[in-house]
Amino acid sequence: MTLTKHHLYLLAIFLLPFSIGAQELRIFTKADFNLVGNVKKSIVITKYGKEEFYFNKDGKLNKSITRYTDQDYSITYYRYKNNEILEKRLENYRDGVFDKSTSIAHIFKIDTTNNKHITEKILTYSKKFLDQYEYEFDADDKLIVIKRINNEEVDETTIRYTTTDNEKEQAFYLNGKILKSVRESYKTNTKNEKIKTVLTKQFLDGKPLKAEEVVSKENGTIIYKDYFVPDATESKFVFDKKETYTYKPEELVIDKITVTKGKTTKEITYMHQFDGDKGNWIKQVISPDNTYTTRKIEYYPEELQAVEEEIKK
Repeated sequence: MTLTKHHLYLLAIFLLPFSIGAQELRIFTKADFNLVGNVKKSIVITKYGKEEFYFNKDGKLNKSITRYTDQDYSITYYRYKNNEILEKRLENYRDGVFDKSTSIAHIFKIDTTNNKHITEKILTYSKKFLDQYEYEFDADDKLIVIKRINNEEVDETTIRYTTTDNEKEQAFYLNGKILKSVRESYKTNTKNEKIKTVLTKQFLDGKPLKAEEVVSKENGTIIYKDYFVPDATESKFVFDKKETYTYKPEELVIDKITVTKGKTTKEITYMHQFDGDKGNWIKQVISPDNTYTTRKIEYYPEELQAVEEEIKK
């Protein structure tokens, strides 16, 4: 199957700032970056570059910076109101100079007169219109329609919900063809632990593209992931490989991932260094490739956080 520019754009719809199954456009928090506590800033350093993440006192991401070199970097700003996202602005800098032509603003307008309706306009900083998305919700505040409108075409994605006692599923249809499905189910194991299973299938032109099943515990730790690919006829999914996760005792960080594909098994091990009793790792080394990631974390003062929590009461 050949991926055209149009196909890639349709696949990218799931990278837009809304969460599948959420009641609202997605807001990223420190939890999405594997951070706990009153984190103010996290700088992630790898051999490929540097990422900086800034959080407000409520834990919401309000700025991120991707640094390729000292002179080439991108800054993304997030603006919220009443737990809704109002703006997302991506500013690009090349050779230390702001690049107006490639910098983009996402402007959101929220209408709650009847059922919630959100309009997202995407513009360059030079005021060139790129795209518009419209998100329609039902009376239960579930996202049911996404319309993409630009100067060339109009695409409509509809979302259908199915719920039973132990399972719920969302199916996304792009212009009438299945695009994605997400099925979530729960069960209790012999240790009386609540186990969550999420099966996500993705399609291209209505044909299987890829699928992933994630089985995890209530605390968020993953037990295993199964990956699926299309069969030779591109008519159904077939099993490809399994990843089994092992965590360090009393710590929610990965110790080892065992990857099994066919008759081949390999292990990926993780080593972590923590910042005292803060609960966050500051260095991660992955073997056998010996790739590493370092994080520098800055926290809000404990005294300030305690006063603000008392005021909220």
